[in-house]
Amino acid sequence: MTLTPEQSYLSTCPVCQNQIDVTSLEPFTKLKCPFCGQMVRVRRKFDHFMIVRQIGEGGMSRVFEAEDETLGRRVALKILNRQYSRDAARVEQFRQEALITANVNHPNVIKLYSVGYDQGYFYIAMELVNGGSLEQRIRREGTIKEEEALRIGREVAEGLRAAQQLGLIHRDVKPANILFTETGTSKVVDFGLALFVERGPDSSSEIWATPYYVAPEKIIDNREDYRSDIFSLGASIFHALTGRPPHKAESNNIQELRMIKCRRVALEDSGLRFAPRTIHVINRMVAFRPQERCANYDETVEELRLAEGLVGQGYKTRFSGRKLRWLGVAAAALVVAFIVGWMVRSTGDRAAVAITETVDESYEDLNGEGVTLQAGRKTVAERFLEARETMLEKKRFAEARQQFEKLIDSGDARQPTLNWARFNAALCCIVINRKEEAEKHLKKMTEDTGEGSSLVSDEIAGFFKNLGSLMGSNLGLGTALDKLQYDTTQEPLLGYLMQGLAEWHFGDAMLGMSEMEHFSVHLADVKSGPNAAALDWVQGYAAVYAVYQSDIEVARSVQDLATPQDLESCRRALATVKKAREKLRNTGALKLSLTRKEEELKRELVRLRMNEQRQQMAADRIQRERELSQLAEITTVLPSLVQGYDYSRVVELLKDVRFESPEVQSALEGRRYLYEQGQAFLTQLFADIAQSGYQGKLQRVSGSTLEGKVTAADLTQVTVTLDRGVLTVPLDTLAPESLLEAAQFFAEQTTDSSEYYKRQERIAVFARVTGLHNLSATVAAQLMEENRSFRSRWMKVVQ
Repeated sequence: MTLTPEQSYLSTCPVCQNQIDVTSLEPFTKLKCPFCGQMVRVRRKFDHFMIVRQIGEGGMSRVFEAEDETLGRRVALKILNRQYSRDAARVEQFRQEALITANVNHPNVIKLYSVGYDQGYFYIAMELVNGGSLEQRIRREGTIKEEEALRIGREVAEGLRAAQQLGLIHRDVKPANILFTETGTSKVVDFGLALFVERGPDSSSEIWATPYYVAPEKIIDNREDYRSDIFSLGASIFHALTGRPPHKAESNNIQELRMIKCRRVALEDSGLRFAPRTIHVINRMVAFRPQERCANYDETVEELRLAEGLVGQGYKTRFSGRKLRWLGVAAAALVVAFIVGWMVRSTGDRAAVAITETVDESYEDLNGEGVTLQAGRKTVAERFLEARETMLEKKRFAEARQQFEKLIDSGDARQPTLNWARFNAALCCIVINRKEEAEKHLKKMTEDTGEGSSLVSDEIAGFFKNLGSLMGSNLGLGTALDKLQYDTTQEPLLGYLMQGLAEWHFGDAMLGMSEMEHFSVHLADVKSGPNAAALDWVQGYAAVYAVYQSDIEVARSVQDLATPQDLESCRRALATVKKAREKLRNTGALKLSLTRKEEELKRELVRLRMNEQRQQMAADRIQRERELSQLAEITTVLPSLVQGYDYSRVVELLKDVRFESPEVQSALEGRRYLYEQGQAFLTQLFADIAQSGYQGKLQRVSGSTLEGKVTAADLTQVTVTLDRGVLTVPLDTLAPESLLEAAQFFAEQTTDSSEYYKRQERIAVFARVTGLHNLSATVAAQLMEENRSFRSRWMKVVQ
């Protein structure tokens, strides 16, 4: 929006009709008219809103109760202060609040109607609630009852959850921003500081917050997320429960606030008594570290709901004193038994060690294929095969890693067994997400490849050297499949599996999938190669691939996921990614990638939804303006359709009209209600006269009066019996006040309360239709206090 230079604004004095220059005055300012001396309010009207009274004031704006003269309803009109209305950045922030609030559709969030710019001021029109704020209640009542405070907190958390689902954090949750309807429902207001999470932190140098309730991380590190709002909500409930905020932070100095906010608070330190569950949930919400608070709003809502349900419930000990004494005796016996057992076991262990050492002194060396064996110990080959069985058949990778590392550290293994143990230990480390340890094992392979040994072929020595050099540093992450070039008919085929696992867990999951699939496809080459029988053990590593096979299928399902272009395709993509992430059985880069993709799609969904809502809001605004124009034209025509007191033509016309805009349709229904009830008023009056007649004075429109008994009446004429005879006069020559007096007479004779209320409602309506607004308002005001159903109908007419 482009801001225009300051213009001159004139206001007409309602008393002397002279114009007053009000350019320098704020909205709803009261001043003495320089011409007649009468105290008047100026700048009361903004576009089609008429200010009734001021109901609130903040650092950037003031809030007024106003009447929407177009739709006939009361609204809260928030007007940006003069200095900010001239500031394009502040106006844009105000517009952002409007857009944010409009996108959050929830019963615990204030509803926004429209925005505008008039007389040099930017404004927002929104839902008006008359139950006051939590801040006002705390001032008035001191403290809020425990169950009531928890209910308020739960309802606000539900509203904030709806905002967070759109990627929003509020950033200024406090008692003043928690309002109540007349029925007590809590509503969050003032998203003026709200921030879209996907846009990152606030880049401005200002820290806008309320010191009493701001989260520590905002003051200390200038960082925040939805958990900061959870802290502020917890602090607000703390204030409501105890009558004072958790941190008595009177200063706006950042350094002082940092010192204050470093002090941990606990509800039990207030000196007041609360249910244990209440203490638990409030203390979690105001925890110093964000990670100690409730993990999300679902958990926050459920915790508050549980605490609310447990208020006032006592806790009884399940054991009597005698049972507790027996339990104490039994516990003491168990402790004694444990100590004795430990002493016996310790003695046995020491004896066993001594015996083992004695036996080990008399071991017998055996010679077999260059491998030294000791009596009573497993061979290197047995230990290697046992570890490989644990890894491939039992799939216990952490246990297998320990077995391979013990074999490596023993110094017994020779090449190539030593490097194959390192290979397998590294593979296990990768599977259990121990990257640095895997790198160490692979790097060691380059220091001793077994080259020159009669037991190690040049091909295998070269494989160990190449694999160690590539993966010994950062596991060779990012190496393309075609750069590996391992022999697919020999043992080096396992290099593709190792590299694929590394990428899957720590790098590019899709590249890892390609490399593992390359390994799986070429296992047949090993089986059909010249050394198939000797390399049969390589086939066993298909078991490792099998662990990831289902996850690889998941990866394939999202591999070619197209960038969404519209809202529906974005929803489908998000559902696909979410479903894929939930299906994953193993941790690793794919899970992280899908989590990031899911967050990215959520942000894109918010952006697309907001674009769609902007377009819809623009279309709705155009349609509303068009329909308002049509309604205005119809309203202008209506008086010409009324013949005397005959409203039938108006009713028939209004029954056939329909509008798409809910606000305009509601205004139309209000007008139709008036004329239908006006008809009903006359029908009832004519029936009453026909039944018992009416004795009284009748005032004519001309000013003259008749006094006699009305014996008959319809839409055309009224029959009056006078002392001098019978007189027939046209109905439309009688003033509406006379008809209302007659109707009031018959209403007073009614003993049934429902019938009485019905008649009073028609009297209020007929008075309004005929222009007697003061009388109509008087009757309606009493009815609204006594009849709730009438109130909902009447609000369509006058709100």
